[in-house]
Amino acid sequence: VSIGPRCDAGAEVAGEGLALRGDLDRVRAAVARRAVAARRVLADLIGGAVRLDPRDAPSHFNIGFVLQRLGRHDEALEKFRQTIELDPKTDRAWYGTGISLSYLGRYQEALARFEEAGRLQPMNPHAGYQVARMAHRLGRHDRVRAEYERIKGFDPKVSEQIRREFVVPGR
Repeated sequence: VSIGPRCDAGAEVAGEGLALRGDLDRVRAAVARRAVAARRVLADLIGGAVRLDPRDAPSHFNIGFVLQRLGRHDEALEKFRQTIELDPKTDRAWYGTGISLSYLGRYQEALARFEEAGRLQPMNPHAGYQVARMAHRLGRHDRVRAEYERIKGFDPKVSEQIRREFVVPGR
C-alpha cells in the first residue's frame, strides 16, 4: 500500500508524518482531510470562473455540483437556482436541485425537480430512477409503477433496478 511519493509499505502521507505501519485509521483520517481540502480548493477555483462571467450557467452549475459533493446542499441549491435562471433547459441543474432537496428531506419538492429533469431529457434513465425513488418515499406506488413502465421501454437495466429496489406493485 502506498500513499504519497514513496511506493513501499512504510510510505508516509505527504506532510502528515504518518507511517502506514499499524495506524491505518490515522492515515485514513489524513487522506480524508486532504480530500476535503482539495474539494475546497476546487470550489474556490470554480468560483473564480463565475466572478469572470456571472452570466455563465455552466460555471454556476459546476459550483453547485462541487458544493453538493461537499454536503453543502443549501448553497448548492442556490447555485442550481442561478443556473436554471440563466438557462431553464439545463436538465442537470434540475436534477442536481432534486438531489440536494432529497438530502435535505424535501421529497415532494425533489420529485418535482426530477420530473422536470426527465421532461427536459425524456431518455435519461437516472432522472426516472430518482422520480421512482422519491415517489416510493412519498408512498406514491402508482407513480413508481408508471416510471418503471416508462423506463422499461428504453433502459431495461434501470427499470430492473427500480423493480428490485422499490418492489413495484403488481410485479
